[in-house]
Amino acid sequence: MSDKISFLPLEVLLSILAYLPFESLLAFGETSRTNFKSHALCLRRLRVGVFEKRVHSMISLLQAGWATPDQLSSSHENDGSRSDYTISVIQPGAYAKQGLDGKPHAKCKLQRKRDIRPQDAQEQTIQAQNKVLARLMNRYGPSLVKLEFMAYDLDVDGAKALGTRCRHALRYLALRFEHPHIRDGPMRPTAWYYPAPGSTAWNLLAGIGNPKDIGITGLETLILERSGITPWQLAMLVGKNPRLRVLKLRTCRGAQPEFLDWLGGVQKDKDDAAIEGQRLAPGAKLEVLWLENCHRLLSHPIDEQKDSSCDEGFEWVRNLSNLQSLSFRECACISSEYVDRANKAIWKIAEVILPYAFVTQNSAMEVDPLLS
Repeated sequence: MSDKISFLPLEVLLSILAYLPFESLLAFGETSRTNFKSHALCLRRLRVGVFEKRVHSMISLLQAGWATPDQLSSSHENDGSRSDYTISVIQPGAYAKQGLDGKPHAKCKLQRKRDIRPQDAQEQTIQAQNKVLARLMNRYGPSLVKLEFMAYDLDVDGAKALGTRCRHALRYLALRFEHPHIRDGPMRPTAWYYPAPGSTAWNLLAGIGNPKDIGITGLETLILERSGITPWQLAMLVGKNPRLRVLKLRTCRGAQPEFLDWLGGVQKDKDDAAIEGQRLAPGAKLEVLWLENCHRLLSHPIDEQKDSSCDEGFEWVRNLSNLQSLSFRECACISSEYVDRANKAIWKIAEVILPYAFVTQNSAMEVDPLLS
């Protein structure tokens, strides 16, 4: 059977393999060297989450929309009908120690808790998660066009694998590090509500520094959740991807005036007043820009006047001429009224998601018909 398949044209073979579940695709790749190459080319879209417990993985899959409750209950998590695969990897944390029966020993567990600090356990978990990512990218990275990765953070190993193995073909990248439902691991529960610590790992992803032949350059969509990327690193990453049309940042360290002014081609004088630039803004081709749960969008508090329409602090939005969707959801640094007035008077963007819903005199009131 393997000999007959190997004689098929590559495009026909890939079309057939696209319908295989992930486990079957892996099994096919182990049958021969030729089939190994074919199975690697077949995997084009990959969603991978690495967690310490299965319940953490299940909740994250549901929240991200990667799976439905029916799919999880029926164990049909991997659907290969469109070469779009979802993989959950359970990587026990530093606190977990299992015996021969597969159950953790309470005495060993308590001993390890005394021996290892939470900070060290967190670093070990992140390293283990990124090793899984690196192994997958070393095998499948060159053929991927879409990748979503769920973990606690990105480290040097994961960033290097992405920057070297996914340089040109990758079009869609989502790095999701925000999991507030996880409250029993090495991460402090409050840590999920703030950006991850800054790291030089992002330099490898953006191709910054001395290393050659590294850095992603073909992205059309970039999604970062709870990332520690700095404004300068984010500007370099966006600048290296001229095809970028969708940028979604949530709880992101890089969403600060330094990056936003650069994105909109705005320069500031000594008094922090905007100076109109002559060049096309780096973000002029963006169609979607979401800045959610980002609280450092302004360099200083703005003076809101109810009767005037202005966009002080957000002059960069004016130069994003192709923008069709702009979101400030859960951004506590600005009011919904201010954003709404600025959009109606100046920006005129088709879809603007306000920081929070606000009630006016003309707002409709929802009533439960069963209680009326």
